[in-house]
Amino acid sequence: MFFLKTLKQIVVMFQTDISPDQIAWGAALGCILGLVPNMMMKIVLFIVIMLFRVNITAALLSCALYAILSFALDPLFDVIGFYVLNIGILNSFYTWLYNLPVVPFTHFNNSVVMGSLIFGLIMFVPNGILAKKVLVYYRTHLRDKVSKWKVVKILSVAINTTKVVNLVK
Repeated sequence: MFFLKTLKQIVVMFQTDISPDQIAWGAALGCILGLVPNMMMKIVLFIVIMLFRVNITAALLSCALYAILSFALDPLFDVIGFYVLNIGILNSFYTWLYNLPVVPFTHFNNSVVMGSLIFGLIMFVPNGILAKKVLVYYRTHLRDKVSKWKVVKILSVAINTTKVVNLVK
């Protein structure tokens, strides 16, 4: 049931006229969420996602995709994080961060965590722009073709049935 509900939400996201900006920036924030390996850092990023008006389905879908990709990129994250953590000028800043009450639980001093965060922040804007371009292209060129697929029709019926049931309640 969970799988069908998730699939339905993904179809709704692509087929309906939800703002492309909300979907694109949700996907960009989901990229950072998926790349970071630490749970406390994920909680902080999820709170950020909830504070902004972005599409949560896009954020979670992007998070799942980038979480799979992050395993292959861990060696790169380690190199980036090691470099950033060993910048001498920032040592006093890192000491100050580490002495704050909650920040040490994010394990920012781990090279993989720091590298993945830096990589995610660098890729934030390109991911948002790319996601918006892909979504606009899909909606202008492929949405009508995809809406004729039987699976999408079945999910559309389920979507409309859910709307009717919610209206009756």
